Amino acid sequence: MENHMNFGEILQNKRKEKGITQEELAHQLLVSSKTISNWETNKTTPDIDNVIRISQLFDISLNHLLLEGSDMVENIKKNAELRESKIYLVTSSVTNLVFLFIFAVSFIFGELPDIISIALAVGTFFNLSCVLYFSKRYRMLSNTMWASRTKKQKIWSLLFSITLVAVLFAILFFIRFKYNAF
Repeated sequence: MENHMNFGEILQNKRKEKGITQEELAHQLLVSSKTISNWETNKTTPDIDNVIRISQLFDISLNHLLLEGSDMVENIKKNAELRESKIYLVTSSVTNLVFLFIFAVSFIFGELPDIISIALAVGTFFNLSCVLYFSKRYRMLSNTMWASRTKKQKIWSLLFSITLVAVLFAILFFIRFKYNAF
């Protein structure tokens, strides 16, 4: 009977068999009830940690849960890659802001030695490359189109882009005036 059900149907049936509401299950798994609803309607899939918790809670084999929803394993992998890309993206961005801050305060506290200035400029350039790579990777993996983004996501995207441009101009400004280049 359950052999042809997808993950959402299995979860919903097992939850109802145990007489647990979506809110109660959400509380047990430390997620929102909307998340449970999305899982049950197959709009989203849980991460591997929650799949394991669900397996234990309802005494369902992991094999059964993962293989029933044919795209379940792919979605888990994609979500993990998205998280990883986001972490790298944020880390590189924050590092660039720290570099920019060091450049900015060097005029106040005295000039940096040339070797440190060059190292910061090179580090910022490579970090900027990482930011561009991981932002492109994140957009590809999330497959989000501009029109489908929420207002908050659009604002963050614009702020992020403006920050990238500011970092690039700060590097160019620094190189131009520090080394009288171009």
